[in-house]
Amino acid sequence: MNRNIRKNHPKNYLVLVLLIYLVAGISILKYYRYLLNPDGISYISIAGKYLNGDFSNVVNGWWGPMLSWLLMPFLLLGVEPLLAAKILNLIIGSLAILIVWMFSHQFPLSSAIRKVILFSLIPVVLSFSMSDISPDLLLMCLLFAYLRIIFQPDYAATIKKGAICGVWGSFAYFAKSYAFPFFISHFFIMNVLHYFRAETKQTKKKVVCNFLAGAVVFALISGVWIGLLSNKYGELTFGTVGKTTYRIKAAPDAPGAGVLWLGFLEPSNPTAISAWEDASRLKIPPYEYMDTWSFVKNQLRVTSRIIGKMANIFMDFSPLSIAIGIAYVLFWLQRFNIKTMPAEVLFPTITIAIFAGGYSLVRANPRYLWLICLMLMLMGGYVLARLFENNFFTKTRKAVILIIFFLSFAIPAYQGLKSYANRGKSVYNLSKVLENAIAPHSNIAANTNWPISLYLTYHLDCKYYGVQEKNITNTKLKRDLEKYGIDYYLFWGGAAPDLRFLSNYEEITGGRIPGLRIYGLKGRR
Repeated sequence: MNRNIRKNHPKNYLVLVLLIYLVAGISILKYYRYLLNPDGISYISIAGKYLNGDFSNVVNGWWGPMLSWLLMPFLLLGVEPLLAAKILNLIIGSLAILIVWMFSHQFPLSSAIRKVILFSLIPVVLSFSMSDISPDLLLMCLLFAYLRIIFQPDYAATIKKGAICGVWGSFAYFAKSYAFPFFISHFFIMNVLHYFRAETKQTKKKVVCNFLAGAVVFALISGVWIGLLSNKYGELTFGTVGKTTYRIKAAPDAPGAGVLWLGFLEPSNPTAISAWEDASRLKIPPYEYMDTWSFVKNQLRVTSRIIGKMANIFMDFSPLSIAIGIAYVLFWLQRFNIKTMPAEVLFPTITIAIFAGGYSLVRANPRYLWLICLMLMLMGGYVLARLFENNFFTKTRKAVILIIFFLSFAIPAYQGLKSYANRGKSVYNLSKVLENAIAPHSNIAANTNWPISLYLTYHLDCKYYGVQEKNITNTKLKRDLEKYGIDYYLFWGGAAPDLRFLSNYEEITGGRIPGLRIYGLKGRR
């Protein structure tokens, strides 16, 4: 009897799931080995700055420091940076499974439902960890660790819980600056909810003490990085992403990222690969003044568009997402009372509203919403738990529904993994072809194809000056190439360029690479 109990212990299933996840991740890692993104290049570059002692350039208002910190041990061991980032993502994914499993105990779920959720995490978290190099998976882990504490009914039992919330909140801020406004607003609102749900004055007083403890700890820890940022940029700031992103994405005359239209740009600092390493330094057009009503109308238009995109993201995550959302709306209508509403209904919906609300002002990207996606999975488990209370659901029917529930998350995750398998490998292979012709540390610019040219530059260990201005004249292009000391000019496109001055220079590919000509500008024919 005792042997069977040990065999079926929930922690045994957790160990099994983690083992399957890690074995599967290591097995498929080769298919995502060269998947690269501009943000990932910046995090890798900043990690290298720490190791090289270039401390004057590690403080960056655009990229949080924690992902670069975590990359440093791998780089010290000599692991190739891109591979190191993938291994780190895989490790963070295993922590995500562990933390989500721990957090799932805030929901009253049966053992069967909890196991199905646990196994559903394998393909889902694999799809997260094998995607872009970004801090979003790390952010999700840290915020779930925080939510696990703030969601607890006995949160006010000891002041230590409030202080720990402050620690997790500041760590999340170090991962990504979006966590700063999210934690401040969420921690405040959650403490207000705990205060009004408390049954005694003594408990209410403990809630206030916990809030103050968490706020002080958060301010002390995060204040160190805020001080460094403010000193660098000459103004009080917790990050530079928000206001810049609004101007390039959500303002009425939003021009898009400056790297796409400003023309050639010097890298952000002497050891940077490109200007994207600190995008807050890029010039943006002056804000066009709007009256209040025009501003509101524009924001409503932007937000409605983003909310529609978010709905599509959630449906891509699982076809059951909208059904889960509707079920929770019905739970709210059933008992619309903050004091008596079940915590597993009230707290997740408040969290989702705050977390998604911030992004709805500017932009939505699937990886930004991973926290909500996994929250929806747990909420879906709670919906099933409520449904299974009905005698209509026999053991067989429950099993069928649980299988459908698992597949609704597993199939989209598998499709995601399949869609970006081997992505980036062709650019890496191209770099191997060119590495004997293009010397390391050379200056590279291009006519178009900004991201692909950046990836190629990264693999060649060169510096990237971006793409030329649109509709640029030949005279100005020639002047700009000389001004920035460009060694190699990448011309993407099938037709030969009408740039006569380039005929004086060698086209180093010899026409052997379809769609790409590369001109060496330092040596005449």
